[in-house]
Amino acid sequence: MVIVMDERIIVSPVAGVFSVVDELPPAVTAGTLVGYVNDVPIVSPFDGELVDVVAVDGERLEPYQRVAWLRAA
Repeated sequence: MVIVMDERIIVSPVAGVFSVVDELPPAVTAGTLVGYVNDVPIVSPFDGELVDVVAVDGERLEPYQRVAWLRAA
């Protein structure tokens, strides 16, 4: 049996306050800027359809905390 994971999670690289970019496209490619934690950019390491940004603008995040959820392309 082979299990295929269609979902990907974008996580915060560092601890700090999250700020989301103004407009995110519905289709994200690897390298798309999702937001910042303090001055550190958060970019998607994956291609996919943006399902949701789960971090709230102004939220304090820990390293590796979930920021956004993608469905793999």
